[in-house]
Amino acid sequence: MKIKEFWNIRKHSQRDAAVITVVISLIYIFILWIDLAETLTNWFAQYEEVQLDEVPFLLLLIAFGMAWFSRRRMVELNNEIHLRVSAEEKIMQLLVQNKALTRHVLKIQEAERLHLARDLHDDIGQYLLAIRLDASALNLSKKDQNLHASTTLYAKRILANAQHIQEMTRTLMRRLRPAPTSSQDCTAAISILIKEWHEQQPHIQLDINVEACSSLFTEQINITIYRFIQEALTNISKHADALNVSISLKSISNERGRLLCIEIIDDGVGFKAEETSYGMGIIGMRERIDAVNGTFIAKNNISKGVTISAQIPI
Repeated sequence: MKIKEFWNIRKHSQRDAAVITVVISLIYIFILWIDLAETLTNWFAQYEEVQLDEVPFLLLLIAFGMAWFSRRRMVELNNEIHLRVSAEEKIMQLLVQNKALTRHVLKIQEAERLHLARDLHDDIGQYLLAIRLDASALNLSKKDQNLHASTTLYAKRILANAQHIQEMTRTLMRRLRPAPTSSQDCTAAISILIKEWHEQQPHIQLDINVEACSSLFTEQINITIYRFIQEALTNISKHADALNVSISLKSISNERGRLLCIEIIDDGVGFKAEETSYGMGIIGMRERIDAVNGTFIAKNNISKGVTISAQIPI
């Protein structure tokens, strides 16, 4: 029960007390007018043998008992209200702290991604390039009659393996590279992300509707949008087995203010109900949206596939 409901209960109690006071006052005036005490005394005198004249005192004691009982219950209700209000305040504080912690974790994650991408580019990438150059040199020297034929074969294998590792390194670097932090580049970066993903999934038909509204976004929202779409596309390529994907990014206005709406729909195999709550990809997407005070929804479509959407206040 919310705090507002508790205060409504208290307001209703005060109104009821006022009504009871007015009613009792009117009844008392009526009793004085009909001279009820004398009337009852004369009536009860006829039944002295059954002691009916003591009934008013019994009713008075019952009334005092009920008043005491009601008072005790009201005190307990007030105590419960205070406890619940305090509990809700603590819960709200914990939610604020949790969101702040989530934002901090996401910032650390972005910094770690940047560090890994630099290491891959500066160290592994350079050494792989050197291996490819050496392998190419060995392969070109096959005209030398003194060189054994197997050397050429080994050189070709080294060249192929180094090329494969280098391509994988580039793929990792694209996934790890920092999300755009400049509002002017956010929409363009999302378009590049989608284009690169489509090059790896050419069999999927894309329907893209991305508005150029990135000037409204903060740096944190830029990162959230970019990672949200990136995670959704990664999940589709790994698990969905989809043939059609629709991506929508637009801003709307309603009673809550201005909202950024993201919606990604595929016609794949869908997911089980528990995966919407416990899947690691879904959890990560929900945490990112929660960190910017947004709302996240993931559900199976009526026909087939999945709809993943989010609304972020901007």
